[in-house]
Amino acid sequence: MLIVTCALAQADVDIRRVSGRASDRLKEAERRWRTAQQRSWRDPISPEELAVVAAVTKIYSELFQPELRSAPRIATLTEKGQDILLARWTLSGDKNRISDLIVWDTPQGTSFIFRLAPGSWSVDPAIRSSFERLLLPPRSDGETPPAKGATVNIARDPYTKHWVGAGGILMNYGPRQFDVGLMNWFDLWETNAASFLAVTFSQFATPGFPSNMRSIGERFPSLESRVGQWSKEQLLNELAHSGGFESSGRDRVMAKELLRRNLTDDELVSLLKTREPDPSGSVLSIIVEVHQVTRFMSAIRTYLQTATGNEGKANHPFDILGPTDEANFTDVAIEVLRHDYRANPAFRYAARHGATLAEYRALTELPLLDVSYVREGYLSQMRRRLGLVTDGNPKLLK
Repeated sequence: MLIVTCALAQADVDIRRVSGRASDRLKEAERRWRTAQQRSWRDPISPEELAVVAAVTKIYSELFQPELRSAPRIATLTEKGQDILLARWTLSGDKNRISDLIVWDTPQGTSFIFRLAPGSWSVDPAIRSSFERLLLPPRSDGETPPAKGATVNIARDPYTKHWVGAGGILMNYGPRQFDVGLMNWFDLWETNAASFLAVTFSQFATPGFPSNMRSIGERFPSLESRVGQWSKEQLLNELAHSGGFESSGRDRVMAKELLRRNLTDDELVSLLKTREPDPSGSVLSIIVEVHQVTRFMSAIRTYLQTATGNEGKANHPFDILGPTDEANFTDVAIEVLRHDYRANPAFRYAARHGATLAEYRALTELPLLDVSYVREGYLSQMRRRLGLVTDGNPKLLK
């Protein structure tokens, strides 16, 4: 994200005149606005609807300047299995200003679509004025709200002759372990009657949003309220055809419900094997989280016997089971290592959970790796835990 110095009285707006035409993303924003105009509006009723309205209102109040003077009217719809909430506010009766706001909230993010006065994108002063009236200004104490400005790429569409553009709000986001893509973006366009701006924030840019309203398609009503009516077979089938990071939230809800059913060991082993490769590890993670490891100890042992693979496998089964002391699978880990001595997750597990001198020796007898100093660190911790050191030196192991 471009770093800018914020002026004392207004946000910085970097405008770049480019060539081009309306993108597919912009056309989707236009479609959303048209779709909203065709809805029947009502008051929010359900707890899920009220929670989303409260969340998007909070996001808005921390970023944008025009006051929301009343509660919104809403509508809900489902597109491609995703429950969407639309909220509508009238910001001003003056068509020469920012007059209307439509919020389009999906499981993946929130879009604020503003209707502005005609000609808002025609010249640079008008563009700057539009953003200055939208974004919260810096405070008198020199501090700034989250948005520090905007970058705008704008062009005249060669087919429609109308102004179109794209860009992003300048914000400081905290570091993340994984790249989650763009955190926010916007698209702008105009018609003969008005100008429009659609500002979208990724789900990763909306902390505090109800977790069960993100990443999960079923929201109105929530998935939690639906799965109780599903059969065990439907839960197994849904979980068997999932397993990616993008579905982990949905998988966790279904896995919790599945564990309330009469799930057999064979069904669990089959499910875990069918989901491979399973970077989310959701099913096994839920078993650990709700303390059901002892209940499924036999099935887990069977599954772990084939849990080979190395660091490239996210959420490896041995790593998922590492935090729990409900059961000890060190013997399985050592068995896996004897077939594949490079299986580092199994080595980590055995070094952290091994409880006997024989298990320690089994790990020391494995062939050395190119990075054996890492394993030596785990072995050193194991020696201390088992009392195999005195005064910092290894005991004579008999």
